[in-house]
Amino acid sequence: MAYSSPGKQKGLALLVAMLIVVLVATVAVSILHEEKFTLRKTAHIQGMDRARLYAIGLEDWARVFLRKDREKSDIDSLDEDWAIGVPGLPIEGGYLAGYLEDEQAKFNLNSVVVSDLQVERFRRLCRNLEVDDIFIPALIDWIDQDFEVTYPDGMEENYQDYRVANRELTDISELLLVHNVTPEMYEKLKPYITALPATTTINVNTMSEVIFRSLGEEGDVKQFIEAREEEAYSSVEDFVERLQLPIDAEGLSVGTNFFRAHGQVVQGEQVVNLNTLVYRDDKGGTSIYNRSLGLF
Repeated sequence: MAYSSPGKQKGLALLVAMLIVVLVATVAVSILHEEKFTLRKTAHIQGMDRARLYAIGLEDWARVFLRKDREKSDIDSLDEDWAIGVPGLPIEGGYLAGYLEDEQAKFNLNSVVVSDLQVERFRRLCRNLEVDDIFIPALIDWIDQDFEVTYPDGMEENYQDYRVANRELTDISELLLVHNVTPEMYEKLKPYITALPATTTINVNTMSEVIFRSLGEEGDVKQFIEAREEEAYSSVEDFVERLQLPIDAEGLSVGTNFFRAHGQVVQGEQVVNLNTLVYRDDKGGTSIYNRSLGLF
């Protein structure tokens, strides 16, 4: 019969007690760590939720400004309140800022299926930006609803990995899917293009010098800017008459229906960006056309 001395029994008991203490301490540390992680995760989620709510508030601010602006005038120009923007304003735990951009100050890619004039304007824009316009026939085939190849360099059902859309672009990034378009070409065009319903117009009161030069080979850019700064063009006819330009008035206007609301909300370490396309009808009613909200 084996015999254990009292000393050995006490040593074993002490070892077991120490193991229990270590186990309890490990569990306690694990629970504490999990609790801290849960608290940080909860704080992060709450911060993101607050930031998103502030961002939606910026969107509402934009819509209010646009409604009030329509009550004042049917003309949209860069000297109006909507074009001022919201500077960095302090909020709990951070700040917010935002501004409105006239999307109809840019060339609408979807308009290339409207007329030859729009195609020529886009070709001129490409040439002015030193972008090869070889992709334009493929762009027309991407947007139009038929399966007839536009020559030369058209592309209907000839894509290997995906099918031609045969519909209007909903975002300018879709241009990267079109045959012969490279990322370098896209980056050059990006500041000056948009994707809106095909029949929308270019606002001569807000368009950039680059877009102005795409309207025709002639035209004094300096005169165009100075005349606009002195007084916004009251109509397309006023624009043509004051500048004495041989420009076709097709696709031009002095008012805008589509605006892009940009916003950024910072809440501690959380940053939420807002990019919303707002449609405003002729009576001032506004609606959200599309929205991107998040970390981008």
